[in-house]
Amino acid sequence: MKITENSQKNVLIIGSGSMGYGDQRIHDMWIDKFNLFSKVEHESSIKKGKYKPLITLEGIDWCGTRTVYNYLVNGVHKSLPLNVFNDVGLYLWNHLFNPNTGRTPVHLFLRQSDPGLGICIPQDTRENFFSFREKNDPLEKIYLEGLDK
Repeated sequence: MKITENSQKNVLIIGSGSMGYGDQRIHDMWIDKFNLFSKVEHESSIKKGKYKPLITLEGIDWCGTRTVYNYLVNGVHKSLPLNVFNDVGLYLWNHLFNPNTGRTPVHLFLRQSDPGLGICIPQDTRENFFSFREKNDPLEKIYLEGLDK
């Protein structure tokens, strides 16, 4: 099968913090904790006889403030479904929201095909100095409404 944009699996792309500061890619720590909670949920489901698959977000590329994650189900790479994208967004919102600023340090939260080495996404342009950042907190929309596409 010829690989096209539509046939590639969706990955999770997150950018947070600022280069050279303590909050650079602060999302990585919370994704590690998300994976740990997922593992505990999976193992508990086996003990209870109500099996749930093991969901893992595996970091595959890090560049600047951005990370690309593959979505794995029981170790098999699959396309990131919308409901998991929303769940991760809510999880990050609940742990990173700062009431003093009214936002999180996350400036990029995308579900799209893997951009390849260097995490150069189609949204990077000369006008934004090849460093696209969502103007509003990208997690706020998920928190308030959820995404439906």
